[in-house]
Amino acid sequence: GKELFYNYIQKFGFGESTGVDLANEVSGSVKSPSNTADVDYANMTFGQGIAVTSMQLTNAFATIANGGKLMKPYMVSEISDGKIIEKIEPKQLRQVISKDSSDAIKRMLERVVKSGSGRPAAVSGYGIAGKTGTAQVPKADGSGYDENKTIGSFTCFFPISDPKFVIHVKVENPKVGGFAESTSVPAAG
Repeated sequence: GKELFYNYIQKFGFGESTGVDLANEVSGSVKSPSNTADVDYANMTFGQGIAVTSMQLTNAFATIANGGKLMKPYMVSEISDGKIIEKIEPKQLRQVISKDSSDAIKRMLERVVKSGSGRPAAVSGYGIAGKTGTAQVPKADGSGYDENKTIGSFTCFFPISDPKFVIHVKVENPKVGGFAESTSVPAAG
């Protein structure tokens, strides 16, 4: 149950920094199964009770796009000053899920864009796989969630047949529509 779920959360890199070449990266927050109620873990399956960074989420989607291989993210492929000083090579950290599992998830994510809440991200001629997210925002005093605030996100990759791009769009406290379908999804499209 909880231990298996937690194991996959860790395998996908949630709760730890990705090691990306940006200053001040944070690790997010994941509760360990040993001192957490079952209901907390049930809530984590749909995104409550867990805090992840945009980089972690983007990297998790890249893992699915890469056939289940978690890669170390980086911002630039080379550093130069007229001549190449350093070339950054892709580095696989681990195999998180099998290619078969990755392919099954890709088909599910493709349906989100073809016939679900991700339709506004569809672009003619491109197979796009993605998922929406609409998060509640905790009240400052910790007494629940603010009814007037949300965070809409959409993360996708394409082309499905040979993924080259991952896009993550996050809109905090949108002024129009409270759901990702009307905020971050069209921006990604």
